[in-house]
Order: sequence, then C-alpha cells, then structure tokens
Amino acid sequence: MEKQPSSKSSCGCCGGGVFGSIGAVLAALLSYKVNGSILWALVHAFLSWFYVIYHWLTYGELMP
Repeated sequence: MEKQPSSKSSCGCCGGGVFGSIGAVLAALLSYKVNGSILWALVHAFLSWFYVIYHWLTYGELMP
C-alpha cells in the first residue's frame, strides 16, 4: 500500500499552524510600521519569525 503525500497548505518556512500564522502577522505589522510599504510587509510576512527576530535584535522592540 502506497503512502499518500500530505497536503499541507503552509510553505514550511514558518512552521505552519498557529505559531506560523502569528509570526507572519507579527512580521507584517512590524515591517509596515517601520517601512510603510505593503510590499515589504508581504515579503517580511513570508520570512515570518526570521524577520521578527531580526527586528527585535535591531530595534529592541517586539510589539508594534
């Protein structure tokens, strides 16, 4: 019997699930606050927790 591949809707870069979603939203909010650009907010939302950690180390704040 063959095993069917799982059909996850997440990209895998942000872990998916609740924490991946929270990270993407937080990254988009932080990015828009700093840059004022929807395009950069989308890019940073894709990077998710990587951008959140970068923002925290650079600006010293975690909440928008």
